Amino acid sequence: MLSVPLRTFPSLFVGQRIVLTADETPSNPSGSRYVCGACRDDLIRADRAFLRDVVVKCRCGEFNQL
Repeated sequence: MLSVPLRTFPSLFVGQRIVLTADETPSNPSGSRYVCGACRDDLIRADRAFLRDVVVKCRCGEFNQL
């Protein structure tokens, strides 16, 4: 399966998006696998459309978005 790294950014730019921690993200087995842009840890399996309005906070502390 292809894993797609997400972009990391400072927390002050979170703004209009929903923030999820990596532990509370839904899992969609048919979706693509996305990994943290900093530590390459698995974050979420989801469709690209779901990630448009979501920011995922990794266990390492980095915020990730598409």
